[in-house]
Amino acid sequence: MNTTVWIVVAVVVVLLLAAVAVALSKKSKQKRLEEAQRIREQAAERSAEVEQREALAQKSEADARRAAAEADAKAAEARLAAQRAQEHRGDAASSRDELDKEWERANKLDPTVRGDGRDDAVRGDGRDETVRGGGREGARDGIDSTGALGFGTGASGAGERHGDDRGPVSPHSPETGGGRHER
Repeated sequence: MNTTVWIVVAVVVVLLLAAVAVALSKKSKQKRLEEAQRIREQAAERSAEVEQREALAQKSEADARRAAAEADAKAAEARLAAQRAQEHRGDAASSRDELDKEWERANKLDPTVRGDGRDDAVRGDGRDETVRGGGREGARDGIDSTGALGFGTGASGAGERHGDDRGPVSPHSPETGGGRHER
């Protein structure tokens, strides 16, 4: 029993060790396959969540681009409105200057108006009549020399005299002195 037995025992031990190694290798490989499968399943579950987040991000980006475009459009609209307002202010100032020049020209032609824009006539209630157009300040603030409210800026009611109980007076009525206007 000597050497032959020892050789057979050695071969059996080697085969057993090889079989155990192969079994452990298979078991390890199976565990790795199972772990990989579990990770894939988790990734598949998270994939739908990630896709939803990506879709939300794309929608948010589209909303941001749309809001920026709307803001640009509003800014352009605001610039255009400001430009129109500036043009209207210029037109209004030009019209106001022309109107003031007309009042001054009428005052220069009227022999009853003194150089300071005041009428030489005295009203029946003892107050001096003032001819409109003597200066831009009175036309703008709408208050005549007696402190009564006057015409404003030439809108509706321009040429009407206020300040007594008789109400507005037409610019061509005899009370205004033949077309002169009181401020």
